[in-house]
Amino acid sequence: MKSQLFRTSLAAAAMTLMLAQGALPQVVTASTNQRTMVSAGSEVTVTVPTGDPLNVRSAPSLQGDIIGTLANGTKITTAGQSDDGAWWKISYGGKDAYIYAAYAVAGGAAAAPASASAPGAVTVTYEYLNVRAGPGTDQSIIGGLKAGDSVVPTGKSSDSQWWQIAYSGQTAYIYAAATSMGGTGTAAVAAVAAAAPASAPAVAAAAPGVNAGGFGIGGHIHTFDYLGKMKDIGMTWVKFQAVLPGDLGGAQNVINTAHAQGMKALIGAKGDLSRAGDANYHNEFAGYLATLAKGGADAIEVWNEPNLDREYGGSGHGQVNPENYVDMLQKAYTAIRAANGGTMVVGGANAPTGYFGGNCSSNGCDDDQFLARMAAAGAANYMDCMGAHHNGSMVGPDTTSGAPTGNHYSWYFWGTLGMTYNSFGGKVPICWTELGYVTGEGIGALPGGFSWGSATTLDNQAQWLARAVQLSRDSGKVKMMIVWNIDFRQFNDDPQSAFSIFRPNGECRACGPIKAAMGK
Repeated sequence: MKSQLFRTSLAAAAMTLMLAQGALPQVVTASTNQRTMVSAGSEVTVTVPTGDPLNVRSAPSLQGDIIGTLANGTKITTAGQSDDGAWWKISYGGKDAYIYAAYAVAGGAAAAPASASAPGAVTVTYEYLNVRAGPGTDQSIIGGLKAGDSVVPTGKSSDSQWWQIAYSGQTAYIYAAATSMGGTGTAAVAAVAAAAPASAPAVAAAAPGVNAGGFGIGGHIHTFDYLGKMKDIGMTWVKFQAVLPGDLGGAQNVINTAHAQGMKALIGAKGDLSRAGDANYHNEFAGYLATLAKGGADAIEVWNEPNLDREYGGSGHGQVNPENYVDMLQKAYTAIRAANGGTMVVGGANAPTGYFGGNCSSNGCDDDQFLARMAAAGAANYMDCMGAHHNGSMVGPDTTSGAPTGNHYSWYFWGTLGMTYNSFGGKVPICWTELGYVTGEGIGALPGGFSWGSATTLDNQAQWLARAVQLSRDSGKVKMMIVWNIDFRQFNDDPQSAFSIFRPNGECRACGPIKAAMGK
C-alpha cells in the first residue's frame, strides 16, 4: 500500500547534519546528564568515542554552519556555554564558535580511536549480528549472535570498526557499533553457531532456528503519540516511510526519537520515482541510504513495491524490471554496509497481485514473477531479509482458501508468506513491512476500492493481527512484522485510518491480543 508520509519541522530536518563526522547513533543521542559541567575558561578535551573529528559550528545548534573540525584528543579552552548546556562556546579562527558539549569533557583523555585495545565484555545491541571470518562486510559469515548476547573481545581491527572474538574455537569478528560496553561475557556462542547453516549465505539470519530467536514486531507510525503504548504491547520497531533526499531530516528525527525510547527504526526508503530505472541514479540513491545508515537506521527497506510502474518509474513509463531493481539493491547494500555494518538491509516489498495474469513486463509484474527474476539475478546476496506486504485480505491468517474474492495466493497470509519465502529457496528470512486488516467500524463506510473489507470488524482486526504475530514468530521464516498502521488519519479513496489500530477515538482493541501474543 502506498502510504501518506508525515512531515517534520525544519528543525527536525537539520538532524541529518551529524554532530561528529561519521558518528554513530549511540553517540549522537548521548545524554546531557552525563556531561561534566565546567565554567568558562576551563580546558576540555574532544572525546568522540568513534575517534572521528568533532564539527565546529557557527551557532549552538545543528542548524549552525560547519566552519571546521577538531581532531579527537584536541584540548581547547571554553569561552562559555549555551543556555541549554548542550554546547561549548570556543574561539575558532578568531571568531566565536561552538562544539557539542557531550563530545568535549573537562580534562581527561580522548576516547581511544583506531588503536584501542580490547575492553571487557561487550553486549550485542542489534536484533541479530553476523559473526564474520574477517573484519569487513566482504568477509564470509560463519554464524551469528542475537540481541543481549555478551562476549569478551580479544582485540580490535586497525580501523576500530570490528571487535575480534573467539567463536567456536576460531578467530572471528563482529561489528563494534552493534555492541555496547558491559555484560557477563558468557554468551553461548557455540550454541548459536550450531544453529547457523554450515555454509552460511551472505544474509543475516538465514537459518530458521536463528530467525525464531530474533523475531520482532513494530508499527508504521504517523505521529510519536503512541510509542509508549507500542512498547507496552511488545513492539520494538518503528517504521517511517521516506522519500529521499527531501525526507532525510524527518527520517533522522524518527531514528533519534525511536532510539531515545529504546526502540529500533526501520526506514522505508524510496527516491525520485521518474529515475528509478536509471542505473546511474542508483548510485545517487545509494548515497542517501548510506546517510541514513550513518545516522543509525537499524533497518532500511530499499524502495517500495518495485513491481508496479506507479511506484517504479511512473505510470506508463515502462521502467519496471526485476534485474534493474537488483542493480539498485546491490548498490544500496554495498553503500549501507560500508556506512554501518549493523544496519539491516530489507529488499523492497512487492505489491501482492495477480493483476498481470502471471506475467512480468515493463508496465508491471505479478509479484511471484518479479521475485523469481530477482532471485535468478542474485538478489539474496544483497539483503538481510525480503520485505513483504499483506494488507488486502478479508479473511484471517489461518484461512488458506475460500475467500469471497477467490483463491489467488495474494489474498492469504500463508499464500503470500510461502510464495515470498520459497522464491529465494528459504535462504532469506521475510520481513513483513506492512501487515494489516482494514475495517471501517467506528469510522465510516469503506470506499469502493476497499469494499472487499466491509464485513471486517474491529474484533476481527484485533484477533487476526494477534494471530499473524503468533504464526509469523513460530514459522521460523519471519524476522520482523510491521503492523500497518498505528495512527494514520486519512480516510478517503485511500482509507488509511481504517487500517489503524489506534482509532481516531483513541481505542486500541488490538492492543490486548497483540500483547498476549507477545507474552507480555
